[in-house]
Amino acid sequence: MSKMKLFKQAEQMYLKGLTVCEISLELGIAKRTLFYWKKQYDWDKKRKESMYDRAQFKDDLQKFAKKLMEKIANSNKTNNQINQAEYYSLVNILNFLPGLKENNTQNETPQIKTELAPDFIRQIEREILGIE
Repeated sequence: MSKMKLFKQAEQMYLKGLTVCEISLELGIAKRTLFYWKKQYDWDKKRKESMYDRAQFKDDLQKFAKKLMEKIANSNKTNNQINQAEYYSLVNILNFLPGLKENNTQNETPQIKTELAPDFIRQIEREILGIE
């Protein structure tokens, strides 16, 4: 493989979050070469910009999902029909963002559970304590 292809591959790996040591092991390139490329071509700046873009994308996606949820909720109240593509889009977005929690627009105080569920206690006993 040519050195330029290795350079491009190494740069992409670095931008995805891999360390110089990991890239060196995977591609068989000397760490010294990777550190040179990293400094010469300002990979740290590119990585920072790339991470910002991902964070911004996630925020934008969350805002879009919230708007879709509000539109669907309002359509149920006003008996307007929602396009099937919008439902499909919302489901895909929610699958993409598993950490996305439904934002409650009402001012409700969260309910705090003061005890553990019996199923959870049994699971702890089996998996952690080894009690059958």
